[in-house]
This record gives sequence, structure tokens and C-alpha cells, in this order.
Amino acid sequence: MDWSLHWFNGILLLLEDKAFLIDPSSNNVFGDVIVVSHAHGDHVAGLKSRGFKLASYYTLKLYEAATNVRVDDSYPLFMDGQRIPLDRLMMEVYNSGHILGSLQFRFEGVSSSLVYTGDINLVDTVITNAGKVLECDELIIDATYGNPKVSFPDRWRVYEDLAGFIDSSIKSGRPPVLKVYSIGKAQEVIALINRFLGLEVVVDSKIARINEVYRSAGVDLTYIPLSSSEGYESFKSLSLPLVTSNAKVYKYARSIGMPGVMATGWASIYRLPNCEASFPLSDHADFQQLVSYVEASGAKRVYPVGAFSRQFSIWLRRNMGLEAKPIVDLA
Repeated sequence: MDWSLHWFNGILLLLEDKAFLIDPSSNNVFGDVIVVSHAHGDHVAGLKSRGFKLASYYTLKLYEAATNVRVDDSYPLFMDGQRIPLDRLMMEVYNSGHILGSLQFRFEGVSSSLVYTGDINLVDTVITNAGKVLECDELIIDATYGNPKVSFPDRWRVYEDLAGFIDSSIKSGRPPVLKVYSIGKAQEVIALINRFLGLEVVVDSKIARINEVYRSAGVDLTYIPLSSSEGYESFKSLSLPLVTSNAKVYKYARSIGMPGVMATGWASIYRLPNCEASFPLSDHADFQQLVSYVEASGAKRVYPVGAFSRQFSIWLRRNMGLEAKPIVDLA
């Protein structure tokens, strides 16, 4: 092989004289290049490290908007299909369909190829295009929902169900408060409410900052910051739905009569507490989509990463005869 794979607080791609660390879970890491797939909080520790960093332009901008911290010593990636020569490797970057700026990476060596999907979604949403399958010899794949029990319903039916709940709540005089991730899910829900119901949305300050990055990327969002006088009045008068990632804001909104709503893939298998309604809306691939990716990639060795990595590895060995084990087992 052209490299060896290891787990060292992240995915370590080791050549004879170079080390590439992908999505490290700590900022106290070392490597010649730190590769970051997207801007969600569980993937951005590498942006706080001292090493040279590769990430998409929008990953960098979203991180800075979310944290108010500038990323130094970084190289922004702009184009789907962009090719970057790294020593004796060629790295290609492609949209992963997860959130704005999320990437999957393909490393091409002299005799072999490796793909890291990052968090991946394989269906179109109201604000993102689906990620595509990349062919490879070795595959490191997101297994957040790598459980055969996880099967998401048609996304547009979920949209209709969620919009219907919001509409009926508003007509009853109790617009809902939706607690979602500030990056990605918040913007999807806002776009859904804008387009399906023709309504503005009140949002917390962090989501408002992130929305501006999405708008700069051409995503049309109509919203009112809660921190503005108009937003505060709309909130107090219960006239518009509220989208927040802030637990305290969510709790207070429910205390004044706004029904709590959560939109997450976990709603497909669990009954969620602290909400009046939940909807199985995910920006990850479900089990069957993951299986389809593995099949179409042609990979001979598969290393799942995420919540169901062990269960997915066992399934791949038993049902597809592949060499498969969780990436963390390479430590």
C-alpha cells in the first residue's frame, strides 16, 4: 500500500515522511497536514491546532461565525472535484451533501486509493445537493446510522409533515420552538418554513450569524434575529415560529406555551424527551444508503466511524464478505 492507516485522536494517514491527520478529536495534535471535513463541533478541533490546515472555504467561514475565532495557517478549498497534490499523493475533494462546505476526500497513490466520506448525506435537501459515491480500494465511511433498524422516510414527506405541524400550531395561536443544530439543520428548517409556509422565522444570535454565511453562498433565508426589537416582539407575542440551538431559550419558549419540536434522525428509532413533537429529519445517510455507498465504491477494505461503527462492520463482514472493522480499532 502507499500508506498505513491508524487512529490517533483522529484518522492518521501515514506515509514514509509525511503524516496527514483527518478530523482529529483534539487540538493537541501534530501532523504535516490537518484535514477537516466540515464545521460541526465534533469535527473542528483540528482548526484550533497549530498545524497547517485544509478545509473548505465555507467550513472556515462557518467555524469563524460560530465561534468568533479566526482560523490561522489554513488553505481554503473552493471547488467540488478540486485536486490538490500532497507530496506523493493526489487529494481530491467532493461535496458530501451533509452541510454547507462539507467535504469527502479521495486520496490517490501510486497503486491504491482511499476515500474518507466524512459525515455524508446521499439525498437532496431544500438547501444542499446530495453527496456522490467515490470509487476506491479502501473506504472510511460515516456510520452514525449504520444500524439496520435505521431507515429514514422520504425526505419530502417529512418536510410536509413538519410544515403541517408548524402550520396547525400557528393557527391554534401557539407557534412552535424548534431546537436544532445551529449549522445545517437550522438553515434547512428555516428554508422549509420560508418556502412551504411563506413565513419569516425568529432565530437566536448564533444561528443569525451562521445564516449570513449561508446567504453569502446563495442560500435564500428569511429570518428575524431574536436580539432585534422586531424579533423580540414577535417572540413575546407568539406570532412566528422560533428556531434555536440554545437550550435555555428553548426551555423558556416552551414555558410560555410554544410547543417544542426536534428534527433529528434519532427520532426514527427513539422517542425523544422534552418535546411535543419530533421528526426524523437527518443530514446523514441511513443504513441502506450506507450499504449502497459501500457496494458502489468497490472498496475491498472498509473502516466505519461513528455511533454504529462496530455493528456496521459486523454486518459488512457477514453479509458482503468484506474486510471491515471500526477505524478506532486501528489505534
